[in-house]
Amino acid sequence: MIQLVIPFLMLVVGWIAFVILARRDEDKVQSEWVALLSPSSERVLHQARTEIESETTKVGVVMKEAMEIRELGDLDEAIRFLDLGGDIIQRSTPNLLSLLSVMMRFSRMIGAIAPVNPIFPTGFHLAELTNLAHLNGMLHRMLTSAKQRFRLKVYILGKGVSITSHYLVKSIGSIVTRRSSVDEEWEQILGVEQDFQRLSNESVQSFQNLLGALSNDAVKELSKTLHLPSASRQGESLTSMGLVKYS
Repeated sequence: MIQLVIPFLMLVVGWIAFVILARRDEDKVQSEWVALLSPSSERVLHQARTEIESETTKVGVVMKEAMEIRELGDLDEAIRFLDLGGDIIQRSTPNLLSLLSVMMRFSRMIGAIAPVNPIFPTGFHLAELTNLAHLNGMLHRMLTSAKQRFRLKVYILGKGVSITSHYLVKSIGSIVTRRSSVDEEWEQILGVEQDFQRLSNESVQSFQNLLGALSNDAVKELSKTLHLPSASRQGESLTSMGLVKYS
């Protein structure tokens, strides 16, 4: 029995030491890594960020307006704005999920990427997102390459976006149908909408990390895959160019 326990303990101690040393090396690389985007990568990032932030900003503005109108006592108008926010979320979610899917695909092309931070669980309003973030942190410490950690984070972001969007659309639909004015329901929606904003921001940051690791040719291929406009057509949105066509 002892002959079996001692090798097992040595294996566990060795794994812990390996993870600690890998973590130290990662911290050193983190401080030394400077990712400079090429002009083409900067353009692609700007276009994607503009589209995503535009949609999430619309949601935030509409939600805030709905809350303020409700406080003034006009429930009908507040519900109308809330319903509009749900429509925007429902429309923008496939675009964001498609972007994450494309990021996962193109991450196979990279040899190295800047060190990736996990999603931290503090601050989320939805319990499922807190659990996902804890899972991300646990698996993050088990993996040793930045590429693996990046792919894990993108996967977690995709799951988080799906969960958050589904919750918001369902909860908003319930309030609209029942014409509910319960404070807790409205406040919960506002909190989860902030979770959606946070996941969107994390997705943009991850997209920037990916662009910094791709070659110029890969960036051009990525732009084509996302159906991004050319430099002369930067005013057009990702949605109008058919981002949701990718699967």
